[in-house]
Amino acid sequence: MADASNGETGTEEPFDGDTIDGLLSDHLDDLDYEIYRILNENGRISDTELGERVGLSRTAVRRRRKQLQEDDIIKVIGVLVLQEADLNYADVRVTITSNATREAVDEFIDYLVDQELVYEVDEYLGTYDILVRIWHASLQDIKTYTDRLMQHEAVEDYDVAPVSQTYKAWHSVIDESSELPE
Repeated sequence: MADASNGETGTEEPFDGDTIDGLLSDHLDDLDYEIYRILNENGRISDTELGERVGLSRTAVRRRRKQLQEDDIIKVIGVLVLQEADLNYADVRVTITSNATREAVDEFIDYLVDQELVYEVDEYLGTYDILVRIWHASLQDIKTYTDRLMQHEAVEDYDVAPVSQTYKAWHSVIDESSELPE
């Protein structure tokens, strides 16, 4: 982040609200966050190894992990790393018509959620109303697929932004060998 006073990269300490501890303190203690962080690196790690890494017994760490999962604070899932599989993906920013009912919007969102090639659907406040993340074999396939998806009465307009490179997602560096652009 550039410092406005001298144009150099800032080295100030972050505000409490800008740190993991500050943001998660109401939901996770340091040990729960460490469990999450390790599971994010390797969701298949055994409870025995997880316990060794955080300094708890297998039973104690299992109890904490299961509680985090039961509380829906963490989910241990497999993620398809699209760029590593040489697949194309895009963000589709959708504007909903001003006269769309909440029922029509919810129906459209439910429709999107049910699509296999849609991997994320978010509702927004601001310029766009919905963000849809989709993947397909090629950019042309993404365009054709998106054009079909957006044929809904609630959709006023949409914009497709193909992703050219992902550097970090799900709190993980995606491709450590790739160089960041200068």
